[in-house]
Amino acid sequence: MLKDKLWQYCGSLLNFFTSLPKWIRKEFIWGYLFAPIVLTILMYYVSDNNIFGWQDSSYCKDQLEIIHPSFLGFAVILAFLGWLWTKDFAPACLGILSAGALGREILGQGHTFIFVIVILIVIIFTEQNRNKMTTLLKSKLSTSLLGMTFVCYIISQMLDRGLVKRIGWLITWDTSWKPMYSSNLEESLETLGGLFLVFTIISVIKIARRKKHID
Repeated sequence: MLKDKLWQYCGSLLNFFTSLPKWIRKEFIWGYLFAPIVLTILMYYVSDNNIFGWQDSSYCKDQLEIIHPSFLGFAVILAFLGWLWTKDFAPACLGILSAGALGREILGQGHTFIFVIVILIVIIFTEQNRNKMTTLLKSKLSTSLLGMTFVCYIISQMLDRGLVKRIGWLITWDTSWKPMYSSNLEESLETLGGLFLVFTIISVIKIARRKKHID
């Protein structure tokens, strides 16, 4: 029985990841990618000109590490209120996702696995209950906003783990190269990811409310 369940879960994950490229080509709203690009340029300007004192990376980090969890906390509350208000499963799933991200932020870097586990659980639930998740899955806007959440988080982790720096080494053939203000960029992109998650929840609640009125 357990083995069958595990195969079922693996099948759900496989189905999700194999369908992802098609969704990116046909459904994803590519214009949203300008947001992290604009934020990166803005963060370089702010840091280089020491606006808010953010040339000091530790000062920037301290402030953004308050803003980002605040977005996530708001996302959790908003999602579960939206679930109670609309009786739609999509806000509840997004609330669980937000709670996983918030838990990782509160517990610290070494607990990223918590967020990863939550992501996998949400993917499996969504794949196995697509009829209950149509509010999210049928909306290009909502899925694109959610996609941007992960784009921002992935780029942030690439900066944090030094992957961007190592790619730069391969391009420049100079192991002393590193992206300027990388800590500031990492924190700001992570914060933008949290904001995109809030926007995703708002969009799903609006769609669920509209659907409820039609029904």
